[in-house]
Amino acid sequence: MKRIIYCLIAILMSVFGFSACDDGNTQESSSSQQNQEVSIEFVKSEIVLEVGEQVQAEVVTSESNVFIFWSISDKSLATISDDGVITALAEGQVICYANFDGATAMCLVKIVPKTATPMLSLSVPYAENKVVLYAGDSLDLMVSVKLGNEIFNDAQLSFVSADAQIASAENGVLTAGAVGNTTVQIKATHGDESAVLTLAVEVVQKA
Repeated sequence: MKRIIYCLIAILMSVFGFSACDDGNTQESSSSQQNQEVSIEFVKSEIVLEVGEQVQAEVVTSESNVFIFWSISDKSLATISDDGVITALAEGQVICYANFDGATAMCLVKIVPKTATPMLSLSVPYAENKVVLYAGDSLDLMVSVKLGNEIFNDAQLSFVSADAQIASAENGVLTAGAVGNTTVQIKATHGDESAVLTLAVEVVQKA
């Protein structure tokens, strides 16, 4: 009888021992999961875009291959796609949000006016693009060709006179002929860019 009781006690102790051990493992596992925090962060905390420009927002998360919910504070200034592509619509500032599993990150998006593309320009140093010459005189037109603030001395120039008998132009030099009024079209070409200017010419008789 005593042997049976001892056996029962041993069995019960064994059962409770394993149970306690299992509870310890469960608590340790739960504690480990709690210590692993969910996090998300933008690679850049501030983005500057020109109106009409697009950029892919980039974030770093504590887990890989997760679904990120994107949103933006003012859709009249910028939009963001389901894939995180920001499109700037108008000048101003907005906040872009990235959310995953309850964690949220924010990024400031500054939208600035679109930079104007510089164009080739052509000019001559004469008021209202008009010159007055005596018949038989010549004038260096001093044509200036620019792209933004850069001057091109190697630009190709061509000259077409509406009436070559009154005035003609060649190699940048205007020559007055008969008395009268005409125009000279000047065209500048540099690479794929070109510009045109019309010069008014009046030829008068010497006194």
